[in-house]
Amino acid sequence: MSITHHSGARPQDATTARMPRLRRSTVAIALSAALAGGTLVAGAGQASAAPAPSTAAATSTAGLSTAGHGLVTARTSKPVVKVSVSRKTAKQGKGSTRPRFTVQATKGGDAVKGRVRLFVDGKKVNVKKLNKNGIVRMKPLLKHYDVGKNRIRLTVVPAKSTGLAKVKKHRTIRVKAKQTSGAKVVQVANRYVGYRYSYGGTSPSSGFDCSGFTSYVYKKATGKSLPRTTSAQKRAGKAVSRSQARPGDIVYTPGHVSIYAGNGKIIESARPGVGVVKRKMWQDNPTFVRV
Repeated sequence: MSITHHSGARPQDATTARMPRLRRSTVAIALSAALAGGTLVAGAGQASAAPAPSTAAATSTAGLSTAGHGLVTARTSKPVVKVSVSRKTAKQGKGSTRPRFTVQATKGGDAVKGRVRLFVDGKKVNVKKLNKNGIVRMKPLLKHYDVGKNRIRLTVVPAKSTGLAKVKKHRTIRVKAKQTSGAKVVQVANRYVGYRYSYGGTSPSSGFDCSGFTSYVYKKATGKSLPRTTSAQKRAGKAVSRSQARPGDIVYTPGHVSIYAGNGKIIESARPGVGVVKRKMWQDNPTFVRV
């Protein structure tokens, strides 16, 4: 059988006739698959329609995601915050220790500029600037801790220049604060500053004389019962030198006792008209007694 060609018509087989349709289908499938994967890339089927993207163009597509009907949007990377703590116990009194918190803020491996706010049980107690490496170290004073459990919250606030000002990162750490017995004695003694002096007085309601005050405070703070008289209280513990004196020690002079508060100060029920006061030590050569 012979085939008659029409004038001006160009012969083509069935394979050649399907080529344009196949190429268009391949491009559509490649683009659709790339969008479904969350990143827009150049598919193999696009090579015949457009040149391959340069390295810079390919790199710029990293971090793109699809949203809705094929819309491509950029994902915003957030700062990464790492926190370490030297210890989780704060100790007040002799041999006091304070936890030190180290905070590092980075984004994509680079240091983040900004500040760190430190809160203890919801109260802001410290603000420090991140250094050039995105690091800051913070060591709150013991006065900011309550005896028992404390909740430490560290908040990284990036600088406005970073474009991350609205992105705040938080970390929370629990710290337990303890007191030595001497520190607790001073803490309890401080509560009664301003109470009246009373001969023979041994309680807040009746007022205190000097030994009645020390006896009451020690019982309240440590559970220990001290003898009632000043001379007996001198013998109730071990005498230590002035250089070794610690907060909470009894300070004895003939006929009078007080409580050493540290830093050359005492808390005492002084005399009528003065009552319980905290003041600079006035004794020249007292005996310090550790109970």
